[in-house]
Amino acid sequence: MQGGPWLDPNEARVLTALRRTETAMSGRAVARVTGLSQSTAQRLLARLRAAGLVVAEPAPPSLLYRANPDHLAMPALLALLRLDDELRARIAQHVAGWRPRPASVVVYGSVARGSATPTSDLDLLVVRPDATEPDETGWQQQLADLADRVQRWTGRRASVVEMSRQEAVQGLAGLEPFVVDANRDGWLVAGEALSELAGGRT
Repeated sequence: MQGGPWLDPNEARVLTALRRTETAMSGRAVARVTGLSQSTAQRLLARLRAAGLVVAEPAPPSLLYRANPDHLAMPALLALLRLDDELRARIAQHVAGWRPRPASVVVYGSVARGSATPTSDLDLLVVRPDATEPDETGWQQQLADLADRVQRWTGRRASVVEMSRQEAVQGLAGLEPFVVDANRDGWLVAGEALSELAGGRT
């Protein structure tokens, strides 16, 4: 995801930031909004400007940048930049029909962080409700179906980690790295945030 084959993940972040504002942005502002270093932001802006996707306006002693809406590639690029939103929506819509429904579904790892390569898996954490046993046939079928659909939607192999609510809460409290990562950087697409699971029961 993250901009597809035409943009690398950081270029996609810069272009997305510029598209979300109606005012031109300095390189420093782009760096702040995207979380990139100023040198990286400036390098990416120069590359996007050279490709004609970004235009620069003199504002001595610096430049102000805008996305170029007239570029022939812009409609296609905008569609690619919205792929992550479409993925979230599809997963949410799919698991809304589950019986039983999951307590939480989170996309985490490199895809959520925007650092995925073409060969990266798409990591999913699925927290099952308390009343559901892990080996229930219907539950396992739902997990397998989700993994299959995600691979067909994205072309990425889906790596699904499933755990109970208690295991998720304990993993977060015990600073288990992938649970902490999922809670901090993951995309919550269904159910409760991992940090809120201790407060309720499904």
